[in-house]
Amino acid sequence: MNINWNPPKNWQTIKTIDMHTGGEPLRIFVDGLPEIKGKTILEKRRYFRDNLDYIRTSIMLDTRGHADMYGAVITNPTTPDADFGTFFLHNEGYSTMCGHAIIALTKFAVETGMIKKEGNRPEFIINAPPGKIRSKAFLKNGLVEKTSFINIPSFVSYINETVNVKGLGNIKFDISYGGAFYAFVDADDLGLNLNESDYYRLIDYGKRIKKAIMNNFEITHPFEKDLSFLYGTIFTAKAKNPDN
Repeated sequence: MNINWNPPKNWQTIKTIDMHTGGEPLRIFVDGLPEIKGKTILEKRRYFRDNLDYIRTSIMLDTRGHADMYGAVITNPTTPDADFGTFFLHNEGYSTMCGHAIIALTKFAVETGMIKKEGNRPEFIINAPPGKIRSKAFLKNGLVEKTSFINIPSFVSYINETVNVKGLGNIKFDISYGGAFYAFVDADDLGLNLNESDYYRLIDYGKRIKKAIMNNFEITHPFEKDLSFLYGTIFTAKAKNPDN
């Protein structure tokens, strides 16, 4: 079958590159986006959310995306010392910080030639929603073998607090911030295993705990209202392997 078809010229065309970090997906927007107004990354993210959210839903959701799709929009730097800016989006909305995205973006910046740097350990300053992220690429034979980054300062908001969760009772938790607010809960307190055997319960309990905390506790960033929300629940447990 010989099909000669091209999309109409008036259709919006958006180009992306898909990457992953240890299996975590990252879809990077590289061309075709309208102007994203704003002087800071948070202003740009807010403008995108309020005016261009149809792009997020079109690219992140089925059929182009999926339930676990994650994306990064690259912008011009918003401070004189930065190499580029970025903000993050996913199937539910927008996040504030993403380590796996920073790792992938660093590799992307080097191997696509987006940012020209000399040497085998180029460093980047990235304007991200929570602040400046400093990343480094380690090259071997011209390709990025591994990356590292220095995050923004972290802090603890709540320690040893308790919240009543429907169907689970009183749950102890801590909340800390490292670019996004997370609640930390001991999996052993709930009889959870941190493996695929409890996959569905981990998701269910995590959502319920997050909702209960959001309904009963104030999540406040010291100076950015746009960062003042609980992003998710992280379950912790003692290592099963003595080497870990």
